[in-house]
Parts: sequence; C-alpha cells; structure tokens
Amino acid sequence: MAGIAVFPARIELLNTLDQQIGVLMTKSFACFTDDERSEFKNRQQKIRDLEQQLAFAQAAQLYDSGVFTGIY
Repeated sequence: MAGIAVFPARIELLNTLDQQIGVLMTKSFACFTDDERSEFKNRQQKIRDLEQQLAFAQAAQLYDSGVFTGIY
C-alpha cells in the first residue's frame, strides 16, 4: 500500500527529470538566460527533494515490512 502512496512523487520526479534532460539536449548551460538558469536550478532542487522524499518512503516501507524487526 505504501508503494501506491509514492506513485505521484515518482511520476513528478520522472517528469521533472525529463524536463531537465530536454533543456540540456537543446542548449548548453552556458547559453541559458537568467530566467532559464533559475528554472533549471529550481528543477534541480525539486529533483533532490523528490529523491529524498522517495528514499524516506522506501525506508519507511522497509521498516514497516518487518525487515528490521529482528534487529530492534
């Protein structure tokens, strides 16, 4: 059930990564305007945040599944 809860975050992460790749394929970072550079950096931060959110969700799922119950 926890996998279903993180599905929207995974979709958002993949969409954001796709946007980043698309931008990098069309022009080099050195040619970005100030607005494009700002958008790029905002997407980078969003990617980091989503990756962290998914990592926490995965860790919580492992903990809840009883993987670590023998340890604690």
